[in-house]
Amino acid sequence: MAIVLAGGAVLTVNTADDFLPAADVRIDGAQIVGIGAANSLARPGDQVIDCSEALVAPGLVNVHTHAATAFFRGLADDRPRAFWAGYSVPGQETFTLEHYKTSVRAACAEFLLNGVTCIADRLGEMQHIAPVIAETGIRAIVGHTITDHRAPADWSTVEGLLERFGTDPAARISAGIAPHALDTCSDALLKECARRAERTGARVFIHVAQSESEVAAIHARGHAGALACLAATGLAASNTVAAHALYLSAAELDAWPDYGIPIAHCPASNLKIEGRTLPLARLVDRVPIGLGTDWTVTNNSMDLLAEARLAALVGKMQADDPTVLGVRRMVRMLTIDGARVLGIDALAGSLEAGKRADLAIFDLTRLETTPAHDLASNLIYSISPRAVRDVMVDGQLLVRSGKLVRDDEAALAWKHRALGRGSSMT
Repeated sequence: MAIVLAGGAVLTVNTADDFLPAADVRIDGAQIVGIGAANSLARPGDQVIDCSEALVAPGLVNVHTHAATAFFRGLADDRPRAFWAGYSVPGQETFTLEHYKTSVRAACAEFLLNGVTCIADRLGEMQHIAPVIAETGIRAIVGHTITDHRAPADWSTVEGLLERFGTDPAARISAGIAPHALDTCSDALLKECARRAERTGARVFIHVAQSESEVAAIHARGHAGALACLAATGLAASNTVAAHALYLSAAELDAWPDYGIPIAHCPASNLKIEGRTLPLARLVDRVPIGLGTDWTVTNNSMDLLAEARLAALVGKMQADDPTVLGVRRMVRMLTIDGARVLGIDALAGSLEAGKRADLAIFDLTRLETTPAHDLASNLIYSISPRAVRDVMVDGQLLVRSGKLVRDDEAALAWKHRALGRGSSMT
């Protein structure tokens, strides 16, 4: 039985950026099989979902997060930069695997309710966390964090993840290689990551130039900067996703597009802990750039729509030009550009026949969606997650009428809150 989304406004985000004021989207199994005139694609026996007062858009793609740290929300606000050396919070050692598994389920549910259909997620203990992510139905690329301190054990876990989930982007859950950062991984370890990525076809996910101390550490190793370190270790390539890139010199910003290294841009987290962010307008359209929420201790929100709004407005301020980072550019950054960063743009990120049915449906009866002069503009500048009505991944309805299909939001919230009460941090 096919599903037909009938009569909705459709923001395709295809190459031509077509917007269809009223159209049907036909879904058979995991794929979109047709987009046509309103009320033209339904057949007897189909499940028809009325979208006549809805906006159908590609699901949002979160290119950098640590979902299992949802339990950290509110633990470290308004701290100086020096507090973040080591990227931990006081009392973190009291958290158990149960905390992290509960957090990742809650986080994935929150992402889905916010219209996010795909995440790139990384943390330690990923062999235990990834199966929970898989259960939620969200699309994900998962990586187990590697450092020099625990490299032998970490490689064993990485190999297990690669064997279990593979690196094929056609799989709903696939695995990447996730060295922590340029300062916590030696050149030898970074080179080994590059070799293994080439051998397995895995994408590499790494924090790059996220702090002054990181840049100082790689200078001490003899590198001119973060870009030089990536180049010397074989990671300055299109299959490396560099998160943050806050402390790049002007020369590095100029040279970055020559290497085509995708960037995961996390403006809220960057502004909260470093008081600065990537000069987005300098690199947009020159390398693939997607948006990420990072972790909830440095960005308490999991709202990717808010991330796009912040990225656009701060980017305009940095460029001293209100015309840059236009609405359609930011819509693409939320969707197809994020998919390109993750290497899944042939699969997801736009609404086109042959692509997976990863999509979000926004309720246009909400006041924040009106009037409908430009629904793409509304998506960036006024719509909030409360307008998310339905969400699909691989053609499976995971949110229906604003409610989770596989989980109960109130029950997840109660369990999260109960664990919080039992923590020494509260």
